[in-house]
Amino acid sequence: MRVAVTGAAGRIGRVLLPELLHTPEVERTIALDREPADFPGAATLPADRYDLRQKDLAQLTPEDLAGTDTLVHLAFQLMGGHGGRRRHDRDWVRRQNVDLSRSVFAAAAQAGVRHVVFLSSAAVYGPWPDSPVPLSEDQPPRPRFPYAEDKVATEQALEALDREHPELVTTVLRPPAVVGPHAQPLLQRIARSRLHPAGIDAPVQILWEEDAARAIAAAVTRRAPGCFNLGTEPVWSLRAMARHGRRLTLPVPAGLIRRLHPLAWRLSARAGDPGWVRGLDGPLVLDCTRARRELDWQPRVTTPECLERLRVGNR
Repeated sequence: MRVAVTGAAGRIGRVLLPELLHTPEVERTIALDREPADFPGAATLPADRYDLRQKDLAQLTPEDLAGTDTLVHLAFQLMGGHGGRRRHDRDWVRRQNVDLSRSVFAAAAQAGVRHVVFLSSAAVYGPWPDSPVPLSEDQPPRPRFPYAEDKVATEQALEALDREHPELVTTVLRPPAVVGPHAQPLLQRIARSRLHPAGIDAPVQILWEEDAARAIAAAVTRRAPGCFNLGTEPVWSLRAMARHGRRLTLPVPAGLIRRLHPLAWRLSARAGDPGWVRGLDGPLVLDCTRARRELDWQPRVTTPECLERLRVGNR
């Protein structure tokens, strides 16, 4: 099996590539990114096992994917973290996310790719104060901020491709916030922090980055169609996460967080997309039964273990 990965130099890509290279069914991995997709041992891999291609996806052609069996599409403007000041330009971000994804999917279909895996997000569900607990994949998407809107629109583009090419298998994965050594800096700080939103006890799911990579690899090898929720357990509130193993934590008024975070985002990309704070008041609990049953996937790192690993800097 030959697998191509877009966004291979990104936060999930750098964890996924070693996972694919250790997957017996995957004979060759093609890493596509405008930046070098580097990870320990990459330089010593033979060309017939690992093909690194520095390429802007805007120039991707069907020829670039010739002979590829599966495309894993990771490339996305995550939380406005790239693009300089253009990350504030909503139209530009949407073009990078939705329009570019649509063209990548079209190139894959023209190249004869048989399976497309898209890493979406649990943010497509909101969350909202009235979100069901738990959320199954049958729950209609209700995005609450731009990043989630783009994930939904990209899922819809993949659904359209599926209708046009019934021979193509499409898989959508919906993880919650992915944490780990390569995760987005804001998520790292939240997971390590003693601070938490005051008066908010909505449960929030997370997932360790290597468990996310294992789920993607399982989707690749099993070629199971449809949507799959991913997440670890137990599901805790941000307050419970902050209090885990600690005697002292500091509650911060949620209203203050909502007022200050957009300003922080204007000053630094490390603050993350301000849309994320809108979901603080809603539960995000995912029913992952389908992934366990059809992908034979189970998270190995529990919620408390995620927090403990982050706090000691241990992978």
